[in-house]
Amino acid sequence: MNRGFLFIGALIFAAYLYFMFYNIYLAHKKQKENHYPELTEEEIFEAYEDDIDDKA
Repeated sequence: MNRGFLFIGALIFAAYLYFMFYNIYLAHKKQKENHYPELTEEEIFEAYEDDIDDKA
């Protein structure tokens, strides 16, 4: 009985983590599209790299 509860709890927790990270990924992708609608993906990454180089 205890192993059953542990197994079910682990499944629920794994599903929770999966959907949490999936939601974070989708929100990040949508935010990039909203902030930079006319830029290509390469231009966005170049801007991120330039920003990181400026801070270092």
